Amino acid sequence: MKTYYVESIIEEISKGIKTLINKGILTQDKKIILYGLDTFSFAMRTILSNLGFSTDSYISDDPELLIRFKRNIKSIGARYLNSTRDLIRICSIKERLSSFDSHIVILNASKGCPEEVLEQFNYRRGSNYFCVYDWEADEFLKALQGKRPMEIREVQSVLKEMLIQVDRFCLEKGLRYWVCGGTLLGTFRHKGFIPWDDDIDIFMPWEDYQRFLNEFTTDADHILIVSGAGDRKDYYELFSKLADHRTMVREDVDVVRKVHPVAMDIFPIIGMPDDAGERSLFFSRYYELEKQIWEDYYACNGDLDVYNRWYPAQKEFLEAYDFEQSAYVGVLASAYRERDCTTRGAYASTLRMPFEDIEVNVPCGYREYLDNMYGPDWMELPGEGSRKSHHKMEAYWL
Repeated sequence: MKTYYVESIIEEISKGIKTLINKGILTQDKKIILYGLDTFSFAMRTILSNLGFSTDSYISDDPELLIRFKRNIKSIGARYLNSTRDLIRICSIKERLSSFDSHIVILNASKGCPEEVLEQFNYRRGSNYFCVYDWEADEFLKALQGKRPMEIREVQSVLKEMLIQVDRFCLEKGLRYWVCGGTLLGTFRHKGFIPWDDDIDIFMPWEDYQRFLNEFTTDADHILIVSGAGDRKDYYELFSKLADHRTMVREDVDVVRKVHPVAMDIFPIIGMPDDAGERSLFFSRYYELEKQIWEDYYACNGDLDVYNRWYPAQKEFLEAYDFEQSAYVGVLASAYRERDCTTRGAYASTLRMPFEDIEVNVPCGYREYLDNMYGPDWMELPGEGSRKSHHKMEAYWL
């Protein structure tokens, strides 16, 4: 079994649609109706368009989504179009299917669909209703049957071992790193892990980051680097990871399903423009690049290799400003976006702080960083309903 695998759900949906075309079920004379108003139904429309097929309409049984998206369509028409005649219709199931039409084919790529409602209108699975992605099919979870699930404290223990290895190596080699994100927050608020946190985040100045990826060694042969995008299809992130190959994690993220070991994230921290306006424009340009990559991903029917093709353009941003000479520094491709940017003075020196039963590197300007990321009340605990991991993952011992 592979220890790192990324399944592009969009690519798998594309395969499902192509299978229906090859079987002669989807033909140009069919009225193709897409169930759902979500990422996966919208992806089906894009894939069909790429393959030369038009879409008749979207249907949904969610009244709130119907209201919202119908309003969105009207707004787009009013702002940008002379006519809404060619826009795809959005209908309730009853509105669109109340009169049976043998030329209709309904496609679904979402996790659920009210088949019993469709059957009331004589639309049946395998006849005129088809699921193009099987959410239950998961060879990797099947392979993990019988393996022992990891408790969160076990996950944290594995992560801490990796952090010890990184800390030791960086101290020996004179490389700078600092814990960041929730790991830095946990260092001060909990003296270690946030109790419900299941990852560790660190960042390094770009040149230190490059050296680390090239030079890192450890006696623990189960710990390996998974380097960032550029030359591998099974990993597309702009940052890197350190992974423990005694473990396996199954994770659903947006339009991909990931299988990978328990891993800590290693982000490069880079220079930013000194001027506030230029800095804002720098982020805007990068996010526009991300949108272009995303569009290309859909145009290629979910082929993750597009990230390798675009990596040189991303790398230009990573190397545009020297960390050492910049008044402001930050992280690209972070979920926190512009909040993940501070003055370089925040990293002028390093503090050693307790984390669980070890010590880790903390930037001297940790308050500036944490205020930016979480607001000035970051020492206060969130409400009980928010005390949970933001990852949708299951971890196992191999």
